[in-house]
Amino acid sequence: MSRGLRIAALAAASLFGVVVLVFALAWALMPRDWIERQALHQASQMKGVAVQWKRITPAFDGLAIGIKLEGLSVRIPATGEVKTDARTNAIFVRMKLIPLLFRRVEVSSAKIDGAWVALYDRGPEPAPASGAPSAHGFAVLVPRLDFHDVNVRTRDTLGSGMELKGLDGHVELAGSLEAPAAIRVSARAESLYWKPSLQASNVPLPSPLDLNASLESKGNAEVLQITKGSVGLGALTSELVGSVRFPQKDKGGGGPELDLRITGKPQKVDSGERAWKALASLPAKWNGTVSWNIRAKGSAPEVVTDGTLTVSGLSVSAKDNSFLVNQVRADWSTRADRTFVANAAGGGSGVTLSFHAGGSLAPGGVTNGVLVVRAPASRLNGLLPNTPTWRSGNLECRASFELKPPAKPAVRWTIRGTGIEGTMQGLAHPVRGLEFDVEGSEAEATVRSLKTGIGSTTVQVTGTLVRGKPLNTGTFRIALDRLIAEEWAPPKGSKAPEKVAAPPPTALPIPLGAFTGVVEVGEARSGGMRVTNISAPVRFDGADLVASPIKGTIGSGGVEGSLTIKSLFGKPSYVLHLDVKRAPVEQVAAGTIPFSSALTGFLTGVVDLSGQGLPSALPNETMQGLLKGTVEDGKLKLSPTVIGVARSLGLPERTEMPVADETHTVRILGSKLVIDQARGDLGGDKAEMNGSVGLDHMLDLNLLLRLAPSRIKGSTVLSQLAQYARDADGRLPVMVKITGLDRAPKISFNVNKALQVATKQLGHQVMTDLVKNLARRPDSLRKVDSTLAADSARNQPKSPADSTAKDPLKKATDALKQIFRK
Repeated sequence: MSRGLRIAALAAASLFGVVVLVFALAWALMPRDWIERQALHQASQMKGVAVQWKRITPAFDGLAIGIKLEGLSVRIPATGEVKTDARTNAIFVRMKLIPLLFRRVEVSSAKIDGAWVALYDRGPEPAPASGAPSAHGFAVLVPRLDFHDVNVRTRDTLGSGMELKGLDGHVELAGSLEAPAAIRVSARAESLYWKPSLQASNVPLPSPLDLNASLESKGNAEVLQITKGSVGLGALTSELVGSVRFPQKDKGGGGPELDLRITGKPQKVDSGERAWKALASLPAKWNGTVSWNIRAKGSAPEVVTDGTLTVSGLSVSAKDNSFLVNQVRADWSTRADRTFVANAAGGGSGVTLSFHAGGSLAPGGVTNGVLVVRAPASRLNGLLPNTPTWRSGNLECRASFELKPPAKPAVRWTIRGTGIEGTMQGLAHPVRGLEFDVEGSEAEATVRSLKTGIGSTTVQVTGTLVRGKPLNTGTFRIALDRLIAEEWAPPKGSKAPEKVAAPPPTALPIPLGAFTGVVEVGEARSGGMRVTNISAPVRFDGADLVASPIKGTIGSGGVEGSLTIKSLFGKPSYVLHLDVKRAPVEQVAAGTIPFSSALTGFLTGVVDLSGQGLPSALPNETMQGLLKGTVEDGKLKLSPTVIGVARSLGLPERTEMPVADETHTVRILGSKLVIDQARGDLGGDKAEMNGSVGLDHMLDLNLLLRLAPSRIKGSTVLSQLAQYARDADGRLPVMVKITGLDRAPKISFNVNKALQVATKQLGHQVMTDLVKNLARRPDSLRKVDSTLAADSARNQPKSPADSTAKDPLKKATDALKQIFRK
């Protein structure tokens, strides 16, 4: 190693040794007991203040020697209602090294790590009694104070105030606190909140909040000029200029006198920025330019302010809706008595707004104001999730308010709409000519009038909704001149409304809760059903809807019943009961079930249906039901099934087939209509039926016809069979099996019923003769059938060994089956 390097190393080692020696001496000579005694003495001298700490110990912080104060709490006043409540996690007080060598304590800085400070405004303080001793403060001066993770909360006498969280920074002070020669501040709060009242929740404000300022004396010792100052709120920055005057206490001076100005040059604001996240949750996006000029002047706390805020080029876009508000300008002023006046106005793209407010900012002061907004209805499109889309019309909203803490805000509002047209989710047809006039407050809302057209329906609504707990309650009258169910159903094949991530608004002008009312419908149509003069009281408890009793007229008959819809706005399911009196059966079927009726006439009976979703005649696998009743003056439609049965029996085809004394019990099982029992008179014939009909048009029916004597005249096979198979009333029983598609049914016959009757009346020999005669005669259904003749010839008894000859009943059965099978 060279001589120079050895000298440098030796010097460095010597210097290090001196530093270590100085630190060691300072640490050893630190008057620990004296410091703690002085701290206790200072705390005891403070009148009206309670100061406590858990422990005080010497400590190192980096290369600094000092005192660590843990668990410090300060309460002002010591007893009674607290005004200042401060609690810290740890405070490190740094000492100057050189004075410690001479056992003197001089503080160079302090550092706070974790603190919670609450400041309460308890109103005007009473004047101190004459001769009362003044409160003493700390006599220790701190040139620099660093702080980390400090939370500050302010509250007035009614519980409102501000809150800063995550405050970091430092303050440098030259001179005394009462008469500083210079001040430098650098602070940043990560979050900023406003609490409107004691009961209200914290409202997040744009953040973070930044403050950087340097103040120095320029000739006048009492006045500090701001040489450098800036304020940041989120992405917005302001320039801070002016001065602060500290009057001398010995000359009767009061608090600091401010003469400050905060100016913000035009700068962009955007809903995508972090500072505006509370508003950016809406589907709409917006951006614009904002500028401001604010002045604060006067002695604290009687500081007066005035200011102007201008927003220009505010562009709003939401889906296909976009518009531009050219400018909004707001100005305000406050006075020494804490009263204020504020005004705002602006507009663009058809939107106009005006605002006026005035009152007192003092705790318990009264403030009154009014806001008026007018806009085309289309400006609302897309601004809120899952809302209608308007094409035309205009809206006017007027809100007046009174703030008188601690009472809740009193708000009265009116919303009017004229000439509004557009589309609404869940409706197949657009809304036209919507006009409404609704007014309300925090306690209730009144629909003075609401009228609109949807398809061929005109709707009118009046009523009142009252806020309550746990649900709001209302009473409404809803009148519809005409209701066609298909017009109110969602369009077939339409897509579900687009889901929006943002939650729906939690406070609508007319929130939906529990309500009662009366619905009146002049005419309602569903499928082929037409009901007139409908009236029904309705009840909604917040989840389930009940309409009972429902009354209406169908043709010359009537209907009464009830409807219950569970979980109307969740996963709805319904239970429908109808008592029908002489109503057209085909209309009732067409409007309530997904199966058409082959029978016309007048129905009297009961319809009970249930299923998932809302009541509808559309197919629904979950539908369950029971239809029970009678039909008078009925007629059977000439469907392919009816025509097929008539032709198979050789019966004449008529243009209509009358039905009398019809009774039925039918069940709905999802995709099937199950006929447990249906019977009636078809002209002079009698019929009984059971089986099922599917939504896929597949038939599985069993029909028992008891043909009248008039049907079996002549020389037909039916007349021949009737000679031996008449029942007690002289009718011929015929069992018909109907299967296949209803458009092309398969018809087959079962002669067992006829044979049972014939067997009771005739012996085996008579049946054998019948078989012989049938073998010789042409079939009336087929005219001449050589196959049947050959079969009949083969069936003649030839020898005792022929087992068929020994059983003429079986032979007759086979012959009849051959006839009816054709």
